[in-house]
Amino acid sequence: MRAVPWLFAMALVVGCAGAPRGGSDDLVQRTTFGAEADVQLERMTLHERGFYYRELAEGSGAAGDPGRVVQVSYVVRLADGRAVDQATPQSPLRFRVGDRSMIPAFDAAVRDMRVGGARQLVVPPRLGYGARGSGPVPGNAVLVIVMRLERVE
Repeated sequence: MRAVPWLFAMALVVGCAGAPRGGSDDLVQRTTFGAEADVQLERMTLHERGFYYRELAEGSGAAGDPGRVVQVSYVVRLADGRAVDQATPQSPLRFRVGDRSMIPAFDAAVRDMRVGGARQLVVPPRLGYGARGSGPVPGNAVLVIVMRLERVE
């Protein structure tokens, strides 16, 4: 089993504490995204949890249902496009869906994906690292995540 990347390792501590409530949709809509982030907010869907997403590829394998162990490759960027964390298909992140070890948006996004599926997320601070931030992620940062469900165990 691969060690959990530092960015998601603090999710339970930071992602659920000190996060601002409300106004995050306005913050996302007011954010200027760098070219590397490749965000087209007008083409995205607002998830019921409060983050934006768009399907990049539909999967056809097993679903990332709660309680299942999944393996996910991803790249996390700040809104300006700077990459701050990643897991490759050769060395994916492995976690149990719903165990609260991930930031809330990441966990919610994988729940209805199928193996082979890929999504881009735009995550407001309250569903990421909140007002405190973590490592290279400053407080109140909007995150852009491209994720692919590699495997469901």
